[in-house]
Amino acid sequence: MLDEAFVQGIVERHYDDVLAYCRRHAPVRDAAEDLAQETFLRFVRHAQAYEERGKPLALLLTIARNLCADAARSCARVPRLVELDDSCAPAACDVYSVELDSVLASLDADEREAIELRFDQGLGVAEAARVMGMSRFAMNRLLKRALARVRGALALESDGRRS
Repeated sequence: MLDEAFVQGIVERHYDDVLAYCRRHAPVRDAAEDLAQETFLRFVRHAQAYEERGKPLALLLTIARNLCADAARSCARVPRLVELDDSCAPAACDVYSVELDSVLASLDADEREAIELRFDQGLGVAEAARVMGMSRFAMNRLLKRALARVRGALALESDGRRS
């Protein structure tokens, strides 16, 4: 059984990460905060069953992933528009960041999520695999394929700029 202070610490430490994940994966951006809150409610309700294996963030992202998938199934799919804040207007953005975002957007959803979990959320391969419900070997193959596609696309864009 986990004590209340430990659970509160997990919530405070990982809320922003879970909210960011929900913002990227919720079928409707407005639902992201509700999904993040529901993630933590489920974690707190079942905290006594939590066993400290791996990072708590991996468990939280698994819960968030399932909630986002449930939300996507329960509502009609509406194309999501990416909102840019004023500090990241195209003229002010780093060209390479815009290129990387474009390349990442061209990946399959699973490839994009694998890269996000591994490099943006900082999960290990085994933890990212657990979040996505696959073996770590399948995760390694998925990451290798995704990173090869990213490298190839960035190399093509780089060659195109030099011409």
